[in-house]
Amino acid sequence: MRAQRYFAASAVAVIVIGCAIPVGAPAPSPSARVGASAGKYGATEARIFDLINAERQHQGLPALVYNAQLDRMAKIQAENMAYFQKMAHTLPEAQLPTLGDRAHYVGYPFGRLAENVALGYPNAETAVQGWMNSSGHRHNILDSSVEETGIGIARSSAGGLYYCQVFGRRLTSL
Repeated sequence: MRAQRYFAASAVAVIVIGCAIPVGAPAPSPSARVGASAGKYGATEARIFDLINAERQHQGLPALVYNAQLDRMAKIQAENMAYFQKMAHTLPEAQLPTLGDRAHYVGYPFGRLAENVALGYPNAETAVQGWMNSSGHRHNILDSSVEETGIGIARSSAGGLYYCQVFGRRLTSL
């Protein structure tokens, strides 16, 4: 029975706009960039949260619940994208380069993960509209298998606004 649980847990994959990342990567060392601008964009993040849930409810889906671990993951990625001035799901130059790395770092036991990133939108409304106009991002927003979310925004030294939203569902016991 224990072997079955291990195999089932090992088979879970992280979904990032259609990309799969295998579970089980070792936890990396702590990132020096973690939490550098936490809270600075709180009102915009809250507005994105509300707009995303309005989109879900419009489609008959349950609202997402805020999760502090997913929020931390989103903030780490937004800050790293701003620091490296590069919009991407994977940043090889960062200490936590992948979504799976960030999940392990914050201790989020996931059964499902997805991430939306964006750059350059001036406000919450345009960022969410941009995501809704992209099939992969829209899929993540309207995915009925995710239950929780976190949002991060950071500004680069060049002035660009980097957005990240992480979606998740906790791994339940098998």
